[in-house]
Amino acid sequence: MSTRKHGRNILAAWIAASLLGGGLIAPVHADDHGTTTQTQDSALVQSNSQSATSPSQTDVRQLKQVSVSATVQTVPLTAAYSQGLIDEDTLRNLSPGPTVTVQTMLSQQPSVFAYANGPNGVETTIYLRAFNSSQFSETFDGVALNDLFNGGVTNQAENRNNVLLIPGNLQSVEIFRGINNPAVNSYNSLGGTINFLPRQPDDTMGGTIGASYGSFKSWDYHGSFNTGDWNGVKQVFSFEHSASRGWIDNTGDHNNNFYWGLTYDINENNQLANYLLFNNNKGFSPFNMPAPLQQQYGRNYQWPLSWTNSPIKDTNWMDIIDLKSKFSDDILFQNKLFFGRNDYLRTSFSNPAFQQSATQPYNLEDNPSSFAFWLGNPNGPTYDPSSVFGSVQNGTDYHFYGYTTKGVGDTPTLTLKLPQNEIVVGANATYGELYSREYWYGSAPVPKILGYNDTWDEHDRRTLTSFFVQDTIDLFNNTLHLTPGVKYIYASTTDRDSVGIYYPLAGEVHDTEHFVSPTFGINYQLMDGLNVYASYGKNFKLPDISAYYGAFQTDANGNNTIAPPHTKPEYVQDYEIGARYQVDGFTAMVNGYREDFRNTFITVTDPVTQLSTFTNGGSSRYQGAELQLQNNFGSVGVGDLSAYFNYAHNQAKFTSSFSSDYAGQVRAGQPLAGVPQNLISAGFVWKYEGWRFNLDARFVDKQYIDQLFAGTPTASTIKPYTVVNLGVSDTIRLRDSGFGKQVRIGVNVDNLLDREYLNTAFTDTDYFGNNFVRGVIAPPRTITGSVDVDF
Repeated sequence: MSTRKHGRNILAAWIAASLLGGGLIAPVHADDHGTTTQTQDSALVQSNSQSATSPSQTDVRQLKQVSVSATVQTVPLTAAYSQGLIDEDTLRNLSPGPTVTVQTMLSQQPSVFAYANGPNGVETTIYLRAFNSSQFSETFDGVALNDLFNGGVTNQAENRNNVLLIPGNLQSVEIFRGINNPAVNSYNSLGGTINFLPRQPDDTMGGTIGASYGSFKSWDYHGSFNTGDWNGVKQVFSFEHSASRGWIDNTGDHNNNFYWGLTYDINENNQLANYLLFNNNKGFSPFNMPAPLQQQYGRNYQWPLSWTNSPIKDTNWMDIIDLKSKFSDDILFQNKLFFGRNDYLRTSFSNPAFQQSATQPYNLEDNPSSFAFWLGNPNGPTYDPSSVFGSVQNGTDYHFYGYTTKGVGDTPTLTLKLPQNEIVVGANATYGELYSREYWYGSAPVPKILGYNDTWDEHDRRTLTSFFVQDTIDLFNNTLHLTPGVKYIYASTTDRDSVGIYYPLAGEVHDTEHFVSPTFGINYQLMDGLNVYASYGKNFKLPDISAYYGAFQTDANGNNTIAPPHTKPEYVQDYEIGARYQVDGFTAMVNGYREDFRNTFITVTDPVTQLSTFTNGGSSRYQGAELQLQNNFGSVGVGDLSAYFNYAHNQAKFTSSFSSDYAGQVRAGQPLAGVPQNLISAGFVWKYEGWRFNLDARFVDKQYIDQLFAGTPTASTIKPYTVVNLGVSDTIRLRDSGFGKQVRIGVNVDNLLDREYLNTAFTDTDYFGNNFVRGVIAPPRTITGSVDVDF
């Protein structure tokens, strides 16, 4: 790659435009929690003082004799909340291997734990400070990616491959840990907000084409094109196709991604931008395999396709139209209109001949039904699998599951810059619809006849609205910064179900929730380069849509009835304290936090019907500490060197006792599952005359695991593990060749030491009543070569 000339200057000016306010939410993937209005850098406006982008360090680099400039971003010392950044250089040099996604790449940040169970983002799971993906927000240009009805961004509600973003769509990433201020946080944003900033078009015409190939027959080809500046209009188009057979048997996957970014400087006071994303993914999802079978047949073993299989297909798109108008140097208006849709389809198969038995003692995850219990329902459905296919098992071995969401939203914000403070006022309205359905049959394609063979067929609606005011006050010659803010949130949810195998009657249930979310942050400069901060916030999380399913019941007398929803929102109070230090190229951040929960959510699955229910499980507490160190050493004699080190200690424990239907008594002090108590990540980048060498390592502490059906933790754990990744590349300038500007050739080795560990696991019971662990194995050593040509 490139090398930096000697010297590095710290600029006093803030980088333009990053985050302007507004609680907004997006319909992408199943509609979504809202979040805020965050704007891209432009010459049109200066950034909000609470922007995540910060003072920059100009980095003049030399590419084989051709000088170019890059910018290294850091979090502003004056920020009153815990923040982090991932810059463009890191994004453009990520491993192209099938294990890397926009979520897993965040593992280099404190308190982020993420993994993908399959290639190209299949079954991606992410935690931030022990919060699962439905308890914090992921946003694109400030528009939330979270599912409006089931909280998460990927793998929520069995949406196993609902990929939307890939690293090539991004310019940079902002990480906000904690509840934060209302101009940044989102609906349901308890643990923080991760904002993916859109890739911006270049000023000059040009593009890139490239390809990669590596382990597990994984390959990729991609290209991008910039139109340059045409009378104020700049555009970038990109396309990427990725394919892999996967590191686990029978888990092949293909992914197509298209991105279009446009900016139009209408005049010096008005700018229009548009960001369009489209993604299509198709493949087979992995199953949680019994550990004894993995030990017997190898860690890549998966059920044969003739036993069981789960082909998945997902189509996802999103569009954001962003208008900025500068009325004066002190008044800025911004409006974002956004749309989205996600369509997830799966037809799974489970062979009755290989159900759990004395000779095959392990449950297949998607077992056929053993009895047609719904035929006793006088309202239907009327499908009798025995009469059509000879037995209930033969007539229920195919399951169709469809999950389709769509939505639209709008977020206006107004920013007023006063002599000693900046006020941001914003609002949001988002409307989303969900159509969820499952049907059973004995052959494929599965017919979808309402009232005949439907497990469920439901139509849901959710409207979220919010209004917020936030002030950033600078006092005592900018040494003291106060950030008070408040957001009002209102939610309306309607669940309408037809008669189905799990629903004895048709009907509709409706619920509304509202909450006032206050936040306050304070930052004080102790000395030049050293600031301390503290913050407080309150927020709530809406119940997932499955919390409403229990409303359709049969009472003790056999009468069908609709009961009001009884699951309450989660309520959280957040306390944080921390310090930041910056000198030359060195930055340090340390903080401690505590989050107190009421009505902690758990997911309970009925082992007979397999129906999952979202319910409350008592109070809990998340607390911990984080350390982040970064240093750009600059020239070290031969080349340039930069390094980082992160440590996070996260605890998540129940603080009250309660009873679970399937796991029994849960005691106060019992830890929540899936939370590594300690996370460590470290790495360095060395550059010299076009060469780039990076080495990264991360340590993940042990994790308690849930019982498969109860949704509550057991004494079993996933053991600690350490993973090391290596990347080497060379960028060669093509002088006057007519072929292109430069060529980059790279090799990446993920899991360099070939560590063997489980991504995720559950405890289960075999045919003989013995407990065992089932899980999904993490990818072994993965080697990928790549080439890119700039023209």
